[in-house]
Amino acid sequence: MFGLIDGNNFYASCERIFRPELRSRPVVVLSNNDGCAIARSNEAKALGIKMGEPYFQFKDIADKHGVAVFSANFVLYGDISNRVVNICRRYCKDIEVYSVDESFLDFHGYPYIDLQKHCEELREFVFKGLDLPTSIGLAPTKTLAKVANKIAKKFPERTNCVYMIDTPEKIEKALKWFPLEDVWGIGRRYYERFSARGIKTAWDFTQLPEAFVQKEMGIYGLRMHKELRGIPQYDLSIRKPKKGIATTRTFDKRTSELSELEERVSTFAFKCSEKLRSQNSCCRYVTVWITTDRFKKDLKQYSNSVTITLPNPSNSAIELAKAAKKALNQIYLPYFQYKKAGVMVTEFVPDTERMTSLFDTDNFEKHQPLLKVMDRMNCRLGADKIKLASMDIQRTWKMNQKNLSPRYSTELNQIIKVKAK
Repeated sequence: MFGLIDGNNFYASCERIFRPELRSRPVVVLSNNDGCAIARSNEAKALGIKMGEPYFQFKDIADKHGVAVFSANFVLYGDISNRVVNICRRYCKDIEVYSVDESFLDFHGYPYIDLQKHCEELREFVFKGLDLPTSIGLAPTKTLAKVANKIAKKFPERTNCVYMIDTPEKIEKALKWFPLEDVWGIGRRYYERFSARGIKTAWDFTQLPEAFVQKEMGIYGLRMHKELRGIPQYDLSIRKPKKGIATTRTFDKRTSELSELEERVSTFAFKCSEKLRSQNSCCRYVTVWITTDRFKKDLKQYSNSVTITLPNPSNSAIELAKAAKKALNQIYLPYFQYKKAGVMVTEFVPDTERMTSLFDTDNFEKHQPLLKVMDRMNCRLGADKIKLASMDIQRTWKMNQKNLSPRYSTELNQIIKVKAK
């Protein structure tokens, strides 16, 4: 059997851990620059606040109903996620961390335990240790475990937040209830295509011929079809090295100035270079994209991207920033109000296995001593203390995070202080 443990409204629940007075209040967590809702407590969902809805659209509702609104605190959420995983390892030795709030557990080889009770104890241990509510789904396949998890979350009183799909009768009952659009991997495009044919539930999907599913969706669709019928197609995934590193931000204010955009992409390239060096890698390609504010329909809309090939693989902040600005100049158009930009680096090679060009200057060895000093100083003094000249020294482009909570569990000077009387 596979298990899937999922934090209920994870980001919102993390904010409540250190603020018990929020347990009965609606809570919303916003994306970068306080743009849109990326997590909502059940109380916030009941108010009609939608996932991905821009903050300015539901601000009046939030003010009226006393919604606690937080800026995303990803450092805190990542630390809480690691703590949940460490607890899970006490109950299952084979774990795949699927996302910050979800992990798959492989219970094959546990024939003598009551899995229902075992997972209820796991969930209780997480709640007592972290004050974090979770739900666990159990099933013979990973896709069905996702379905079981949804059922556990939807009917907490009846399932005790742990639900097992372990018989053909339970599979049929669950799939007849489960909407097709919520199936892991279906996506909007396939849902619209199948919905037009009258296929509304996961059960309807499983009744389609395999040949038809493979023709419409390919091999991945066929695997999903089998997984929903209880035929395992996927084992736990081994974590692979990243294929790309991206830094992207929504600006706190719109801008049409090329100089401001150049500062932004230089900063993003610098961040990407730090991540490359931390994993001892170099990249070959640098991609830059810019876009206007799609929520402002009264403004002219434009978005574009371009990829630059580096002459030699590099992790130098100097080289990546230079390439990023070159790419930006190829796609920049004046008179548009830009709201978001990003930089992505791809095609990695180990920094000890670089293949260099005979005809292009290679500054890798020249830049490395300087970059190592910069990394050490930024680590010791704090992020972004040492910068490139093309970056904003005054940090006027700092993300808008007006409602950022303290990093209770990762910063010593922000830890909770308890006064004993």
